[in-house]
Amino acid sequence: MADRLPTIWEGAAHTFAKHQILETYLKAWTAIMCSQSSRLGISGAQLLFVDGFAGPGRYGGGQDGSPILAIKSILSHSHDLKVPIRFLFIEIDKERHAILRDAIKPYEEQAARSGRISSIRLKQGDCETVLNKMLDDLEKEKRKVGPALFFLDQSGYSDVSMELIRRIMSQPLCEVFFYLNWDHMNRFLVDQTKWPSLSMTFGGDDWRPVLSLEMTERPTFILQTYRTALKQKASIKYVWHFVMCDSNGKLLYWLFFCTNSLRGLEEMKKAMWRVDPTGGFRFSDKNNPSQLSLFENYTDNMLIEDLFTSLRGRKMTVAHVKEFVLTETPAYLYKNALNILEKQNKLTVPNPPAGRRKGTFPDEYVHEMCLQFLS
Repeated sequence: MADRLPTIWEGAAHTFAKHQILETYLKAWTAIMCSQSSRLGISGAQLLFVDGFAGPGRYGGGQDGSPILAIKSILSHSHDLKVPIRFLFIEIDKERHAILRDAIKPYEEQAARSGRISSIRLKQGDCETVLNKMLDDLEKEKRKVGPALFFLDQSGYSDVSMELIRRIMSQPLCEVFFYLNWDHMNRFLVDQTKWPSLSMTFGGDDWRPVLSLEMTERPTFILQTYRTALKQKASIKYVWHFVMCDSNGKLLYWLFFCTNSLRGLEEMKKAMWRVDPTGGFRFSDKNNPSQLSLFENYTDNMLIEDLFTSLRGRKMTVAHVKEFVLTETPAYLYKNALNILEKQNKLTVPNPPAGRRKGTFPDEYVHEMCLQFLS
């Protein structure tokens, strides 16, 4: 779906908030991947960051676009990055591609000197076509893609197919952070010429029942159906989404983060929490898109209630509680909630480690320490 934006356009507040999340996560991701590669002694390892809809590299107000932001985040990284990163920026529009090339030039010499960036490649073309060819070539050479982070910030809803996401996520150590525009999708649902594109996006015709639903029911159905498709058709273990609205509270689009790593999910949620609250973010409450709450209003008391209501009567390790918090709630911090539950006698720790103080849940015991949620 071709966008109708000018060559350079003004950025909206929610766009810059999205970029702040990307920058925060990219810094965490590179540090983690560098550490893992060094620890495993992987010779010649490199990271890859792909921006599939790179744009011109700047906005009308002079703000950095995602490619420049990504380059700067690596050059200014506080860690000593032992594993270099490759950048691939894809932009289909010829004029934007040329402007982006000029925007990147001032950073090329610094990138080469730093040793942190092994290459910066620009490719003019369609994201789907370029990435499928890259994957085809790698498969022929029997090489892997990852570790790689793909930022696929399409302008609409039909430029990233379910099959492309499946192919990316079938590779080890790959993650995808991308955008799905509900506002555009809803506008074109009645246009039968767009239906093949919708089927490509969803990996089938599972979306079609939306046509018979009331307008108020449609977003919930589309979101649930798409999340299910990502998990089942693209075989993704962890899918997290959040909603972005305009200043009037109208749903604009969803951002999706896909990973097969629980650590990746944890770091992405940390990145979300670090973004200054704008009032424009709405996050799924326990994966139920019909119950949306402002992310910054999800308090410890709400987490305590969620934990006790959902887990009462069950016995599980701290690690399993952590996974529940990461996958079923907007939170990522959980130990304070466990501390309060234990003080309220709603939680006990059978056979605690020697010397353990009540209300503490040491990291070294997360896989061994069992918790009993009382009925």
